[in-house]
Amino acid sequence: MEALKGVKVLDMTHVQSGPTCTQLLAWFGADVVKVERPGVGDATRGQLRDVPEADSLYFTMLNSNKRSITLNPKKPEGAKIFAQLIKECDVMVENFAPGALDRMGFTWEKIQELNPRMIYASVKGFGPGKYEECKVYENVAQCAGGSASTTGMLGEVPLVTGAQIGDSGTGLHLALGIVTALFHREKSGKGQKYLQLCRMVF
Repeated sequence: MEALKGVKVLDMTHVQSGPTCTQLLAWFGADVVKVERPGVGDATRGQLRDVPEADSLYFTMLNSNKRSITLNPKKPEGAKIFAQLIKECDVMVENFAPGALDRMGFTWEKIQELNPRMIYASVKGFGPGKYEECKVYENVAQCAGGSASTTGMLGEVPLVTGAQIGDSGTGLHLALGIVTALFHREKSGKGQKYLQLCRMVF
């Protein structure tokens, strides 16, 4: 199925929650361009690797049907290329630490200036409140949100699930939000300020 054929996605995500989202978009026909750090790439390329010198299954199962480039937007030449990608793409998805893109000089206002039709989708760990600046991985989300207590206990310690249901579920819901925003843009002609999907809100 290629329902999203012609939609270009700038994928600034890594690990699992963001890549789950962008892979779903790629499966539906979007042209997804994954941006990775020069010399390092997505951390999951080397995690749980079972074949030496090859990308791990963990990475490949979350990043199929994508194109990939290395780019450092913090450097002048990288920032120039990144700005051009923003102009050319319909959607940008990121799951950086809070404020990371702003610190690179790419605030929402700058993104809108470059591309008023851009749909900017973001994954963060916490919503507004005292924890909103914290970084969050799956285990933290399950424990802080309380879902670990429903899995079972090891003595008095709650256990997280084996499957990363928070990350994959977040990616799935974010993909739906992006498709909805694309539909809205067809009517309004404008991009969305941002779609911020948090794993939990306190």
